[in-house]
Amino acid sequence: MSDRVTLVDVARAAEVDVSLVSRVLRGQQVKVRDETRTRILDQAQRLGYRPHAIARSLKTAKAGAFGLVIPTFDNPVFAQIIMGAEAAAAQLNCVMMTTSGEGWSRNNWLEALDGGRVDGLLIAGGPTLELANLRVPYLLVNRAVPGIDRSVVLDDEKASRMAVDHLVELGHRRIVFVGGPAGADTANRRLAGFESARIRAGLESLGDPVSGNYTVAGGRLAMQRILTSGMTFTGVVAANLPSAVGALQAAQEAGLHVPERVSIVAIHDAEIAEIVQPRLTTIQMPLTQLGARGIELLSTIPPSAEVNEVVGQPMRLVLRDSTGTAP
Repeated sequence: MSDRVTLVDVARAAEVDVSLVSRVLRGQQVKVRDETRTRILDQAQRLGYRPHAIARSLKTAKAGAFGLVIPTFDNPVFAQIIMGAEAAAAQLNCVMMTTSGEGWSRNNWLEALDGGRVDGLLIAGGPTLELANLRVPYLLVNRAVPGIDRSVVLDDEKASRMAVDHLVELGHRRIVFVGGPAGADTANRRLAGFESARIRAGLESLGDPVSGNYTVAGGRLAMQRILTSGMTFTGVVAANLPSAVGALQAAQEAGLHVPERVSIVAIHDAEIAEIVQPRLTTIQMPLTQLGARGIELLSTIPPSAEVNEVVGQPMRLVLRDSTGTAP
């Protein structure tokens, strides 16, 4: 059909009143025979009826869309968060609009928010935002900021503990940590988990952690700095997957065989862990569940309510080729 199908068209085909069609298709409680309800739904499907988003938003004061701000699109971690958020939004018959930290400024997102074009905002990264000035409900996801009690995060400390415990079980006693950006909330929690597991296992501290900056280049540079420091080690815990890839690259460039000489564990899991050689052992985090939970909370909690939730399951060790018995 060339013209858009309307409620009038569905009502005419089902031989009922337009108001009844409207209430049935919106899922409202209405006294109607099962036969009539089925006929309305069948005719709506046959004609290809779709609700008019603008008209619906005018009636409900809802835009039918959520926003998501991430630091960058080139990190596989955020791809999984996006997937979870999009799936949860689809369950609500809403769409997701995603931008990076740079796109936040470039695409005039503040104007979009002020214009009521999204019903809520998930903030997974990017530059410091003037949260107090936002006119829509928001929720920090995969990050927490002191003084802001609206966040949903992963159990980052548990992930680091699992990584250390795995290396200790393999006999490693000298383990270094390639951390995240200094001061970053996730980096602090992963470092805390590493330190608690190290102390519990009775391992010697090998000095301050070296930042891998959550990037391949940063992980490579961090490993190079560790290697040139002269410290001896057999195990590496990397705070995220790109950092682990960079650390692996630097170890190989230095002639250190993985895992015969050095074992590496990465926090987070993605396809790249299967592609590099040797394949990387990882701690698989519930990133998809994190994105979905963010949308669920954003769509149900009052805008001013405090939310401090940790998504800890499912989390598991994915054994691959980059870890082995300590030399």
